[in-house]
Amino acid sequence: MSDYVIFTDAGADIPAALCAQYDIHGIPMNYLLDGQSAVFRPEDPAREAHCDAFYNALRGRVDVSTSQITPFTFEELFTPVLESGRDILYCCFSSGLSSTWQNLQVVRGQLQEQFPERTLRCVDSLSAAGGEGVFTLQAAINRQRGMELEENAQWLEAHVQNVCHWFTVDDLDFLKRGGRISPTVAFLGGKLQIKPMLVIVEDGKLKVLEKARGRKAAIARLIQLYQAAQGFGDAEPIVFVGHAASPEDGACLAEQIQAVSPAGTQVILTELSPIIGAHTGPDMLCVCHFGKGR
Repeated sequence: MSDYVIFTDAGADIPAALCAQYDIHGIPMNYLLDGQSAVFRPEDPAREAHCDAFYNALRGRVDVSTSQITPFTFEELFTPVLESGRDILYCCFSSGLSSTWQNLQVVRGQLQEQFPERTLRCVDSLSAAGGEGVFTLQAAINRQRGMELEENAQWLEAHVQNVCHWFTVDDLDFLKRGGRISPTVAFLGGKLQIKPMLVIVEDGKLKVLEKARGRKAAIARLIQLYQAAQGFGDAEPIVFVGHAASPEDGACLAEQIQAVSPAGTQVILTELSPIIGAHTGPDMLCVCHFGKGR
C-alpha cells in the first residue's frame, strides 16, 4: 500500500495550498533577523505575509543568517509518525548548501533502531527553493499514483540530476555577504547593473553561471535557459517560478514561461522562502523544473 508520509523542509518553496492538497508535511527551519530568532514553516497558511515582512526588513540592510535543522527537530517530528505505524519519505534540502543532511543521518540511525519495523527513507534532493519544491511535489504525485515508498525514493534518486534551477539576483551585496563574489565585483557590478545568473550544479551547490546586463536581459536569459533545458521526461510538466517580494516581475516571468512551454504545462508562482532569500536578497527570480539535466 502506498500509505506513507512525505516530508520536506523550509528550503522548499511549495505554496501552502499545495502542501495541503498533496498532504506534504513541512519541517521548520530557523533564521536570525537583526538578532531576533524566527521560524519558517513551509506549510504555514500565512507564508506570503511572513515572506513579505522578511524582505521588507532585508531592504533595510539588517543582518540575517540561517541555521540547519537540528537532530532534535527531526526526532520530534518523525517519532509520532513512526509510532503511529506509518513510514516516512523525506525529501531533504541540498547537502551542498547546508549541514542538515549530516544532522539527519545522526537521528535516522537512532530512529531506525527504535522502530526497526518502520521505514525512514531520506533522499538528498541536491536542490533548494523551487527545485526542492518541484522535486517534493513530484514525490507526492508519484505516491498519489500508487508508487510504493522505496520505488518512489529510487525514482527520485534516479532523476535528481534532472532538476534544473535558473536564478538571477537584483542586488549583488547579498552574494558578497555570503562570500560568493568579492566586494570589488559587487561594487563594480552594482555600478554597471550586472545581474548574475546562478544555477545549482551536480553536487547541490550554488554557482554563478554567467552575467547579464540589466534586469530585462536577466529575465530574458532565464527564459532562454529554461527553453534550452526543457524536457520533462516522465516527470509531471510542472514549472516553479519563484520571486523574492517581486510579485509583478514574478507574474510576468510566469506568463512568459507558460507561453514557451508545451501544452498542459502547469506553471506555479511561489515566493522564495527566507531560508534561501537570506543569501540572495529581495527581487530574486528563479525558474525550476525537471529537464534534460543540470
